[in-house]
Amino acid sequence: MAFEASQIGELAGIVWRTLESKGKLNLEELQAITSLDLIEVVAGLGWLAREGKVSFIKENGVTSVQLYQERYY
Repeated sequence: MAFEASQIGELAGIVWRTLESKGKLNLEELQAITSLDLIEVVAGLGWLAREGKVSFIKENGVTSVQLYQERYY
């Protein structure tokens, strides 16, 4: 399966909108909510990670992702 940059950008948009509305999700939850397959979810997350728009959190052996929120203290 090959993706063009524009397709990956569209996948990133789907993932971003889902995280914005639902908050922190793990990969399985993202797949279920978006109806994307794992490769599509990961491609979209890669795009967002490259742009610094998501954070990955590992808790109890489960990796979740959420939109990056800059905090100033």
